[in-house]
Amino acid sequence: MKAGWEEKTLDQIAINLDSKRIPITKADRASGEYPYYGASGIVDYVADYIFDGDALLVSEDGANLLARPTPIAFSVTGKY
Repeated sequence: MKAGWEEKTLDQIAINLDSKRIPITKADRASGEYPYYGASGIVDYVADYIFDGDALLVSEDGANLLARPTPIAFSVTGKY
C-alpha cells in the first residue's frame, strides 16, 4: 500500500443501491423526461424516477463486459 493511503473495502466507501433498482421492460415504460439507464448508458426516457443525486452506475452483463465496445460504468447526476 502507498504511504499515506488508507485501505478500505468497497462497502466502507459506497452504498450499493442495486436492490432498489426497478427494471422496466420497454413495453411497460411510460415516456417522460428522466433518463432510464441500461448496461450501455441511457436507453430511454421515462415519466418517473427512483434515484436523485450523484451515483456511479456499473454494468452487470457478465461475459459481455469483456467484449463490449461501450464503458462498463457511468457517472450520473440528478433524477434517473
